[in-house]
Amino acid sequence: MSKFLILFGNTTLLSKLEFESSYPNCLLHQLDEHLFLFEAEPELAYGMMAVLGGTVKLFEIVKEFDNKITDKELIEEIVLLLLNQSNEPYFNLSQIGKGQRSVSNADIKDLIKENGKKARYFSSNPSESALLSHKSKATELLTYNLMDEDKLLLAQIKGVQDIDDWTNRDRAKPYADRKKGMLPPKVARMMVNIALGQWQQKNEGKPVLYDPFCGTGTVLLEAGMRNLDVHGSDIDQQAVFGTRDNLEWFKKEYNINIASKAFYMDASHVNKEEFDTKIDLLVTEPFLGKQTPRDQELANVFKGLEKMYLGSFKSFSSVLNDGAIVAIVFPKVQLAKRTYSLEALIDKLKAKGYNLLVEPVLYAREGARVIRQICIFTYSQKQNNT
Repeated sequence: MSKFLILFGNTTLLSKLEFESSYPNCLLHQLDEHLFLFEAEPELAYGMMAVLGGTVKLFEIVKEFDNKITDKELIEEIVLLLLNQSNEPYFNLSQIGKGQRSVSNADIKDLIKENGKKARYFSSNPSESALLSHKSKATELLTYNLMDEDKLLLAQIKGVQDIDDWTNRDRAKPYADRKKGMLPPKVARMMVNIALGQWQQKNEGKPVLYDPFCGTGTVLLEAGMRNLDVHGSDIDQQAVFGTRDNLEWFKKEYNINIASKAFYMDASHVNKEEFDTKIDLLVTEPFLGKQTPRDQELANVFKGLEKMYLGSFKSFSSVLNDGAIVAIVFPKVQLAKRTYSLEALIDKLKAKGYNLLVEPVLYAREGARVIRQICIFTYSQKQNNT
């Protein structure tokens, strides 16, 4: 077993839920706002970046020092590590948390120069360093002071989010519609992973996923990246045709052989005859109403949304397997004096067989009026009193 540091993105709670659902045997210990420590077999850990949507970087702890180590000794250790890996190191050192040392990249470069070698260092800006670490043979190092254990951790980058690949799936697919492609691919992947991980903790085999509001097929593509067979439907026929095109593009682009089906359907009137099997995972973002609703419209908007959501949940039960996992986005709007949400619907859904697995997790882009509230349910046929 080795020790690792994992750096989540801005959606820490959602990223943490994704990790814990996907790797339930890897216990997370939070060190900083976005930084967590865990232990795992290297082979398992090295593959995590290809799976997780909410993780930015993965570091492996290569040294643990006594906190009494001097800054000079620390620089010497870092230089030794870098020179053992390259004759001309291209590197960056970042420090997170309290008890940071007076150690700079320039100090490290100077000592490397004294050893008769050349070196360069790059920006510590998170997006720039992620891009460099991914595209080049750059070495990124991270220190964290475990003050309660009197240890200083030195970790080295082992995995970086593949920015180019995420961009490719988001922008290179043949069909796009700004109004129907609002769910970010990384959030779609996190929802897929959470649903899949929760299902796998109690089941074996390969589950089938369904998105009843498929839009441009974002959820289906991310499920395809997890090698899942997928069904998608939408009330907009153009979206169905576009999703089919996107799925065929995806299979060729990534050389992935999955079964897929996209068809026209009203989510509140699901026709089980369209399905060749029952569904284990339902992952979706329904229509959330206007992106920028006026205050005076909100009461009627949410009244209509509650009716649509309730009708859809009733309809889903006809195609869900017992124990199926549902990962779905609920809308939420926070005003100064009032909050509009569909949380009251959760109790009604329990009588329909839908039990909330974890507390809803919020996701919101900066400046967004409508906040996404991601809810994870498990479905029980016996509990359904419809």
